[in-house]
Amino acid sequence: MGKGIYLGVFWVWGLVWRRVPFITFCVKPTRKAWINLAGCNFDCRGCFAIAKEDVGRPFLVAELTDFFVKACKHVCGGLVTDAVITGGEPTLNPSYLVNLIKHLRKVGVSRIALSTNGFLLDEDLVNRLRDLNIDLVKLDIKAFSEDVHYWYTGRDNRNVLKAARLLYDRGVNFYVRTILMPNIVDVDEVERIARFLSSISPEIPYRIYEFDPLHARQPVTRKPTLEEMVEAFKVAKRYLAHVEAIPASTVYDSSYEYIEVRDEALMDKFNEIDEISKRAVKGWKMKSIPFNAILSKVG
Repeated sequence: MGKGIYLGVFWVWGLVWRRVPFITFCVKPTRKAWINLAGCNFDCRGCFAIAKEDVGRPFLVAELTDFFVKACKHVCGGLVTDAVITGGEPTLNPSYLVNLIKHLRKVGVSRIALSTNGFLLDEDLVNRLRDLNIDLVKLDIKAFSEDVHYWYTGRDNRNVLKAARLLYDRGVNFYVRTILMPNIVDVDEVERIARFLSSISPEIPYRIYEFDPLHARQPVTRKPTLEEMVEAFKVAKRYLAHVEAIPASTVYDSSYEYIEVRDEALMDKFNEIDEISKRAVKGWKMKSIPFNAILSKVG
């Protein structure tokens, strides 16, 4: 095929680009980076991710790796060796993802995690991730009930549930995440997910996060109460040994310092998100640097 475009991935005569709207760095007290690949094959009603859309600057794998190294030096004074590839959905083009992991390893990134909705984690890709010694996969299971999953994402969840089994069977280190959404993905739905995971292994780690309507594209429900989070935790613990229920107030630690390298074409959107975050999360602060400040550097 000569050329084409699909959900933020586009190619011309064998060359494949992915758009990147921003890269987030934690600079203190530890160093870590999140590389956001734009475009997604889900259409989640409550999605909060700017990278869901086909936005950002396009990069070939080699270009993105070079940009990442330069951004690390500019922001942190040296290479950040702990990186998460996220989005959007990083698996939209498996070859791009695999090559990006290889390139990051070559430049010295020693720990690489993948954050994914799991829909495209078939046997071939899971085997390739295992062979590349991926350090961690963060697998989202939005819902266990297929009708709920389809209503919320626009896709069925059969591939996602298969992905959990594949990751476990292939010995890939992973944990599962679910967002608690009252009256949609509620405590009963969390129990169904936990029961399913326990049928694979009760040792699979499971994390429950709270829905925040302030950040959502569609405020499809309210924020769960602390009591609902505790109830979801207790229900999941009946089936699984390693469960965490994480309120948003504990996800963000104001003692940590973050800097984002952002596509300047999206600055209005980023400013809007920053203002919402300041209202939603006590002590929120995020510094930013435009892409061009990095791209203008030579060598």
